[in-house]
This record gives sequence, structure tokens and C-alpha cells, in this order.
Amino acid sequence: MAVLWAFVDESCRVRPDDDCVYALAAVVLPSSGLEHVRSLMDSLRYGKAPTVHWRTERTPRKSLIAQAVASIDFASVVAVSLHGPGSRPERARRHCLLRLLPELSARDVGTVVFESRRTQDAHDRAILTVLRRRGEVAAGMTVGWERASSDAALWAADVLAGIVTGWLGGERLWWHLFKERVTFLEAGETDR
Repeated sequence: MAVLWAFVDESCRVRPDDDCVYALAAVVLPSSGLEHVRSLMDSLRYGKAPTVHWRTERTPRKSLIAQAVASIDFASVVAVSLHGPGSRPERARRHCLLRLLPELSARDVGTVVFESRRTQDAHDRAILTVLRRRGEVAAGMTVGWERASSDAALWAADVLAGIVTGWLGGERLWWHLFKERVTFLEAGETDR
């Protein structure tokens, strides 16, 4: 049996009604499919760009990238938090982590890889420690933080996170490609 891996990235967007949506998206893959996903995502880089980054891509490339990511056989879990524009995104991220990590553990994910935010990774580690102490995250689940350029599978999570926050903000171009395989976790509203 293949071990499950989850690659996680975030997206935050101000919506038309002036609140913000924060999403932490996990793309869950069997270890047997990792090399295919990494190779596919690497093939989507434009020119000398070190990564595929949804927010910086132009619409025609977004269509190509969305279709390529949709061709991958994966499950996904997305924790979403709504918050007011005056609230800090770190608070929304904390709410999302508190929902996402136990869900990934319950799905028997063996390894979770977050895109690193460098010094802010310590906040995530502290939340992970609390969840492990509470018994909400399996002790055997490996959790790490990597730079986006170090693992192309992270780019699939970036694409999914961008598509989800876009859809929640009213952009519907690519949502139809993913809607059947996204499990949403409501992470609550903060400071609204």
C-alpha cells in the first residue's frame, strides 16, 4: 500500500464584500505518484522561473496549468477561514491549521509538507506540538516545511489554493475542474 503525502500551501484574498478569505489547501497524493506530479509541475514552469506560482501567472497560462493539475489523480482538503480586513492572517492560519492537521492525520497521511514561510514556520510548529499533545495528530505523521523551489509538488497545492480563494471571491473560470474533489473544512470566522 502506498503511503499518503500531503502538500500544503496558502492563499488569502479580499472579497468584493470587503471581508477576507484565507485558505490552507492540501493536495493528498500516494507516494507512488509523486515523481509523476513533480515532473508534470516542473514541465509547467515558464522560461527560467524557479516555480509555478498561481498568483503571478497570466490567464492563458492559468488555464493550461489548471487543466494540467486537474489531470492529476489526487484528493484535497481545504481549510477556510473568513476574517475582517483588520484581522491578521496569522490568526486565520492558526484556525485553519487546527482543522487541517487533525483531518490529514485522520486520513492516515504519513507525510505533510508545507511551503515554508521561513521565520513564521515556528508558529506552525507550535500549533503542531499542541495538536500532538492533545492526541489530535498522530505521533508518526511527519510534518516538514520546504521552500517552494525545493519540491514541485508544492506548486499543485499553490494552484489549488489560488483557485479556491478565487472561486470564493467570485472568479469561476477553473473551479469546475476541481469542485468534485475538494473537501472543505470550515475554520471559523475571526474578528468580523
